[in-house]
Amino acid sequence: MQTRLTVKVVNDELARLGHKERLAKAENYFLFTGGAADEWLDRTVGVRTINSKTLKEWVAEFSRLKALNEQILGTVKKGAKGNRPAS
Repeated sequence: MQTRLTVKVVNDELARLGHKERLAKAENYFLFTGGAADEWLDRTVGVRTINSKTLKEWVAEFSRLKALNEQILGTVKKGAKGNRPAS
């Protein structure tokens, strides 16, 4: 029998994979919170129900957003270093 997909099931899987971030439900979307996700510029998933994605798709969405934000934040940090005035 297949387990019913809930936010808890997704969060348990993220924890099992060693992630501190958690999925949370907002009014018309979901978002990742906690851990590094609190610093992310993009952490939302524009679906209305948890069953809009499978467990595998939720984990893939987390990985995609994590990589995207690492790329964005890495670019911002590199850009900030290059814009420092000369001493």
